[in-house]
Amino acid sequence: MAPEYALFENNLTSEPDDYVAIPQNAEPKSLEDIIEMATSKGSTVTKAEALAFMEEFGYAIEYFLKNGKSINTPLFKFIVRITGVFNGQNDSFDSNRHAVKVYANPGSRFKDISSRIELKKVTATRPMPLIQDFKDVASNTHNDILTEGGVGQLTGSRLKIDQTDATQGIFLIAVTGGVETKITTLVRNKPADIIFTIPTGLAKGEYSLEVRVKLIGTKELRVAYMDDTLTVV
Repeated sequence: MAPEYALFENNLTSEPDDYVAIPQNAEPKSLEDIIEMATSKGSTVTKAEALAFMEEFGYAIEYFLKNGKSINTPLFKFIVRITGVFNGQNDSFDSNRHAVKVYANPGSRFKDISSRIELKKVTATRPMPLIQDFKDVASNTHNDILTEGGVGQLTGSRLKIDQTDATQGIFLIAVTGGVETKITTLVRNKPADIIFTIPTGLAKGEYSLEVRVKLIGTKELRVAYMDDTLTVV
């Protein structure tokens, strides 16, 4: 099935005819989903065996990264980098001023996959919340870093949350383990702009971000997904 997209008004520009393409039905897939797919086509490897292997596979990658090695596979590439400014030759790493970051890129198998994706344009049949950008104020980065205890800003459309409804809100979901953390402090709560405090105590790693809302006149919970994952370092 070809990936579907619909056009929505771009609220980040002042031009009335500017629209952006937003993927439709693009909910994220987990490791379990991928393994389920991989083992459903007559594979001699069972789902349990695949999950066990992926655990060991992940352990091996973590071991090499912790020892400062880069990873280069047909599926992905990982590179370890140190960020921040050092004050002279005699300065040393200080976690208050510097950070170790792991950058990921597609491997050779997926490097040109974007040129092989055939799209299908559809008409949005119902209004949906839309995330266009996330800014981490402390690091001054977009769609990349989550700074614990810092301030995050989401821009998009139809994002306003009814805080009296516990099912609505901004949720951070750990990529590893799937633990959900709900944002509890909203500084600004507007349809096109939400500013909030990022919780402390988040485990280091990658997170997906979702905004769950019920639009005016509807009872159904609708979800806006961020395309990029965010990283607590």
